[in-house]
Amino acid sequence: DFNPRRIERYITLAYNCNITPAVILTKSDLQENPYQYVEEVESVAPGVPVYPVSIYNTDTPAQLATLLTPGKTAALMGSSGAGKSTLINLLAGKEIRATSEVGSRVGKGKHTTTTRDLLVLPSGGMVVDNPGIREIALFMASNETQSAFPEIEFSAQLCRFKDCTHTHEPGCMVLEAVSNGEIPLSRLKNYQKLTNELAYLSLRENKSASRVEKERRKDLSKKIKSIRKKK
Repeated sequence: DFNPRRIERYITLAYNCNITPAVILTKSDLQENPYQYVEEVESVAPGVPVYPVSIYNTDTPAQLATLLTPGKTAALMGSSGAGKSTLINLLAGKEIRATSEVGSRVGKGKHTTTTRDLLVLPSGGMVVDNPGIREIALFMASNETQSAFPEIEFSAQLCRFKDCTHTHEPGCMVLEAVSNGEIPLSRLKNYQKLTNELAYLSLRENKSASRVEKERRKDLSKKIKSIRKKK
């Protein structure tokens, strides 16, 4: 279920949680030219390392060795049937996670992994095997330093208006880059969708904080009234 838009969401989630992302393209042996997928991922994930791997390739553990050195903890995220548990078994050198075939009728993976477990690998690195993810919800962190859309944010700095929404404003350098073919329209649409989603999360978080403050003041007011009555 290779999907560049979903990969953008995963990377945005990782950056917002201050996690360093890497994209692992499993089952590369099923593709005649797996590197076309690598190039597609690199186009939507600038600067993020991409690894095409296969459990039938004996070089796979060596390819991922730098991600799993002693003192590092990695977490595998992906759809059911993507091959996360199978990959862990390969890295461990033995079967430590249950696996199952992708369903032949619907072509989708089964939820074989139902628990979230931290596993220590022979390399000394640790990896968290997660159940398959059907929906990727974002998380709003306060110290985001990197973006999954650096080329859009670079162009946005050159827009005429600081609060440009990159939808219709004159002097929008992002729209100009799209019209020139420098930025794909699909990538801009996903950027706008994720930006709106993060803005909503921030607004909801602030509203929750204001509610908490309102309730705190209400409780304080009740205590003051109670003290005055006693006097």
